[in-house]
Amino acid sequence: MTETAVAPLVKVDIQSYSSFFKDSSFPIALDTYQRGFVWKDEKASQLIDDLIEYQRSADPKPAYYMGTILVHRHASKKKCFVIDGQQRLTALCVLHHQLKHDLPSNCALTYSPKSAKRISEINYLFKENFPHPSEDIFEQIIFTVIYVEQIDLAFTFFDTQNNRGVPLYATDLLKAYHLRVVSDETIERKESLQKLCAKRWEGIQQDSPVMSHKDEFAQQLFAKFLWRARYWTGRRVAYGGHDELMEEFQQQTWLTEGDSATIPLYRSRQNRLGTALSLNRSGHSELHSGRISLSPNPEDLPFAIRQPIHKGIGFFLYADKYAALLRYLVTAPSDSSEIDNFRQVYNQLLMANSLFLREIFLLASLIYLDQFGDQNLWEFALWLEHALGAIRLNKQQVRYEAAQIFFRDNSQNLLDVIASGFRPEQVVEHLKRYHKHQDIYDGANIESDGSVQGSYKIAVLTYFDQPNNGPLKGKIQWISRKIEGSKS
Repeated sequence: MTETAVAPLVKVDIQSYSSFFKDSSFPIALDTYQRGFVWKDEKASQLIDDLIEYQRSADPKPAYYMGTILVHRHASKKKCFVIDGQQRLTALCVLHHQLKHDLPSNCALTYSPKSAKRISEINYLFKENFPHPSEDIFEQIIFTVIYVEQIDLAFTFFDTQNNRGVPLYATDLLKAYHLRVVSDETIERKESLQKLCAKRWEGIQQDSPVMSHKDEFAQQLFAKFLWRARYWTGRRVAYGGHDELMEEFQQQTWLTEGDSATIPLYRSRQNRLGTALSLNRSGHSELHSGRISLSPNPEDLPFAIRQPIHKGIGFFLYADKYAALLRYLVTAPSDSSEIDNFRQVYNQLLMANSLFLREIFLLASLIYLDQFGDQNLWEFALWLEHALGAIRLNKQQVRYEAAQIFFRDNSQNLLDVIASGFRPEQVVEHLKRYHKHQDIYDGANIESDGSVQGSYKIAVLTYFDQPNNGPLKGKIQWISRKIEGSKS
């Protein structure tokens, strides 16, 4: 083992997996703000293949290097908290248990039930594909271990290292940045607020994706919905990547003045009187203006989707609200008939359409729900689906540019219409006026077959109780009858 003193509050070691645990001054643990174990089978299989190949190589061979681990040595809590590297360490602990029938000494890693299920699945994968690891494998696996004494310094290292080294999701870097910004007059209250924010973030990360399962929920929330909702204004409609997300949700966020747990408020559907919002350690929010207490439910937070975002706590509360609203649209239990009807439109019609058009539908619906609640949501969904269906009927292949074109090339950007509207009827009338597309539906000469357009046609006819071999010519009237029938 070699050791280099970098600064009084930083120590860098080269350690094997075994010595990392055995020589630790405190138990190795995960703090409450850490995400769960999320390695997919592909990642574990890659590690298995690499280790098998390493074992087969001729001796003497160099150590198997597995990158950097970042650790916060918390003297008062007598724990060494892993800041970066817990996914690799967890996978290796699974392998260690398989070989030694026990965890390493000083291992105090704990997980949520969802993470435990993933760990169990990875354990099975190891047993099936790597049943005979060598006895000394854990002395051959080495890391660069960075120990820091202060949590702020840990977040600084995490942010810097991952911006310059192995790329992470922007959301991982945003989490680290905004946790670091959280501050308070006492260390105890600061750590309590950090844990509370991290717990909210963990809930977002553990949600199931609402679109494809390629990306995790947090990444989809920011990349597919929040960034577009904020950036796509007028004819400024472009696709954003990692740098754009970091620009919008880190560089362009605002510092709060005074108490960092109190965030300024702006006009929104749920806020006509409040000027600021405070978060206390119990998770409840308090509105400043007659001290109106709010529930701990994130969907009740009085934010607007295009408002300025304030650093630290403001960022986490903002993310929590719109994660909750997106869940409310698609998956969360609801006793609202408008939500039930909305989901029928989404599940029966949009699921028969292009993935890119489903993104448009949910993006516009999220802004609508934020602006108007579920008032007239079903009617809005029917007319929006009608507009998007015309794109499907017009194109055998719907490419990712469809979303850009839909918002950019119309007389008004629909997202602007929704965000600036005062009544839901304004939005519905806009869709009915500018997105009738009667000529497309009247002239749709499409067979009710297994093609993408044919499948969509069958879905429409089924939803509106029409014969499967009939035309789509009367769809505008079908929508109107559906809406009128619900009112009678």
